[in-house]
Amino acid sequence: MTTAVIADDEPLLRDELRDALEELWPELNIVAECADGVTALNEVERHKPDIAFLDIKMPRMTGLEAAEQISGNTMLVFVTAFDDHAIQAFDQGAIDYVLKPIRLTRIAKTLQRLKQRLADHTPSNEVTKRVARALNQASSASPGYLKFIQASVGRQVRFIMVEEIAYLQSDSKYTRLVTMNSEAFIRKPLSELEAELDPEMFWRVHRSTVVNVRRIELAVRDEAEKMTIKLKGLPDKIEVSRAHQSQFRGL
Repeated sequence: MTTAVIADDEPLLRDELRDALEELWPELNIVAECADGVTALNEVERHKPDIAFLDIKMPRMTGLEAAEQISGNTMLVFVTAFDDHAIQAFDQGAIDYVLKPIRLTRIAKTLQRLKQRLADHTPSNEVTKRVARALNQASSASPGYLKFIQASVGRQVRFIMVEEIAYLQSDSKYTRLVTMNSEAFIRKPLSELEAELDPEMFWRVHRSTVVNVRRIELAVRDEAEKMTIKLKGLPDKIEVSRAHQSQFRGL
């Protein structure tokens, strides 16, 4: 049975989250509910749950501080009223970052991600090392460009093949990597990553964005000569700066 811990210092919001989880995932066993970060950390260490839903701003210890000390394979979801901690949350390996007030449609998407992650087998450290070695050997057989990017997602290490990437976007000192059904934040700057990617496959379209050409569905220029591109299978519309529009002649 899948288990979870809920931590929120506001009782009504904690009840709201529990009710949403019980409605959308009745099989989920909530083993503890907490009102502060220290208790949350202790309960997670005690029960070793599959999932911890953590508020960020709690007394005694914040959700982010508790997450830094949580060991094992517990997946983290931050549920908060504040939208200014997303980068820190994903840096702690969060599976998702949900804003209050809680909406059932949004929580449903989070639970879908969690169930998919649970369906995947978490590799042991030794298996992870073997995969990394194998992928590195494959890369050295075709020298010059990256074949995969290693990213921490939750308590897992994911090996993302570059062909899976839809686009990369700089975000302060991080790079946001977006695929068809997931995203990750990587510490390496976009300029460094771009230098290691095949320029025939990845085009810079803006000072902050690099796209996978194979994922482009169409490019549209409006009356003001502003261009945007639509990527296959994604709702995102990517802006193309004037300096890079010449790449799209003939597309």
